[in-house]
Amino acid sequence: MPKLMADIANKINLIQQQTQQDISEILKKAIELYYQTLQIPQKTPLQILEESGLIGCFEDDPDLSSNYKQVLTESLAKKYDHR
Repeated sequence: MPKLMADIANKINLIQQQTQQDISEILKKAIELYYQTLQIPQKTPLQILEESGLIGCFEDDPDLSSNYKQVLTESLAKKYDHR
């Protein structure tokens, strides 16, 4: 038996031992699960964030990711400059 087939047979045997299901039920569920993953379009993290409405819902300095320390320092100076 080729190595690949032996590996698959070992996995099926393990699944059978843990679930007490017959091979046809295991294969049926495996095919259904694989089919479902092909039917559902996979979204990237960016697509998920864009669809959530989180991106672009706040207004601030467009360069905040590169100058956040300066912005924070200025904000704290304004807040605590009353000494």
